[in-house]
Amino acid sequence: MDMDPLWSRILASLQESLSPTEFEIWMAPATLGVAGLERVEILWPNKYYRDWVTGNYRPLVEAAVEKAVGRATPVEFGVAGVSPAADEEPSAEVAAVPAPTPPEPISDPGTPTELNARLPVIPPDKVFTNFVVGACNQFAHAAAEAVADTPGDPQYNPLFIYGSTGLGKTHLLHAIGNGIQRRSGGGARILCVTGEQFTNELIDALRFKRMPAFRSRFRDYPEVLLIDDVQFISGKERTQEELFHTFEWLKDRRRQIVFTADVLPRDIRGFEPRLRTRCESGMIADMQPPDVETLVAIIHQKGADKGLEVSPELAHFIGTRVRGSIREIEGVLNRLRALCGMKRVTAPSVDFARQHLGSVLPDVPMAPSADEIIKTVATLHNIKVSDLLGPRRLKTLVRPRHVAMWLVRQHTELSFPEMGRTFHRDHATVQHGVNKIDGLLPKDADLKSTIRSIERSLGL
Repeated sequence: MDMDPLWSRILASLQESLSPTEFEIWMAPATLGVAGLERVEILWPNKYYRDWVTGNYRPLVEAAVEKAVGRATPVEFGVAGVSPAADEEPSAEVAAVPAPTPPEPISDPGTPTELNARLPVIPPDKVFTNFVVGACNQFAHAAAEAVADTPGDPQYNPLFIYGSTGLGKTHLLHAIGNGIQRRSGGGARILCVTGEQFTNELIDALRFKRMPAFRSRFRDYPEVLLIDDVQFISGKERTQEELFHTFEWLKDRRRQIVFTADVLPRDIRGFEPRLRTRCESGMIADMQPPDVETLVAIIHQKGADKGLEVSPELAHFIGTRVRGSIREIEGVLNRLRALCGMKRVTAPSVDFARQHLGSVLPDVPMAPSADEIIKTVATLHNIKVSDLLGPRRLKTLVRPRHVAMWLVRQHTELSFPEMGRTFHRDHATVQHGVNKIDGLLPKDADLKSTIRSIERSLGL
């Protein structure tokens, strides 16, 4: 079998399964040692590369080989220049190959000022005072403030904040760090990284044999560890193992841990059970998409932060056309600010926005999705979405459930069978719920008022 085309196919398959960083660091240095009908041998520059890939990526590599060869083929992982029977230490030939120049080592923790100079900087503008609080994020905000007031409190340690992208999880995470730092007078030892940064720093530590420095950085130094987008480490066994031991080390010493993620710990695929249960042992706070009123308040706040005068009419115009993503709102306001500067406009109007932002803002308000309607109904009735969609037939649940069905029927194009799948019921049950509200509306003023309040929250 010709080795060069086979190796190219293996690498191409691996690139489809790995991030560019993972591929560049761990797969690019590999070479094809032996390829035949019986086995494929892949070689790495030293045993540290080999051991890491074996522990974290073996299934992916084997799948890539099977795809490239066309059938299941045994894969062996070796070290360049070292026979399988030889000692695992790199041979003189391998040792003579110049290693990549490592980064400057991290010294032992010194004073907070010295080490903070080498740590990721928390944006100083992300604070509690400019975080807009609504029903969608009230609990998460309160939990974050509690952590900032009393870091290490067992009730909030760890704090796990989850929600869809663009809802302000990172803002709250940074607000916690800034709040603790302000209360400590600037002397708190806070380490704030993303899940990807944690993984990459571990890779570098293994690559350049600096695990003691890595552990000192993440265990000895921080009084508070903040990790954003922790779901990034899912499926990475060695990274999860190191985070687990870091978690245990910090928790035993009552040091505060805060994670953010897109979903609940139990819904992160490839998340080790022992790490999942640790994340669930403290406080879990969710962040839901904001309703229109909260979106309008956020637009006013973001506009003021950018020195942009936004009228109530313009804020409502934008809020009813950008649903759910605060990040998208920031993009719209940045573009609007730039256009105002170019056109020398100090107070943009709705007509100005309609004329110049037509490519990013639809001319008519976006129709709410079924999920948005269900979440809004649940929030305004102070019940959980899981209860609203669940099987229980309590009086406090049946009326909101029927209201949600009626609103979904009125404001979406879903058919009754499609609605049945959304509400986890058959289409006849959904149709009965809609008809029930239709029959009550003409004679129930309170029901009319409730539905109108929900529609206003949805921007309808």
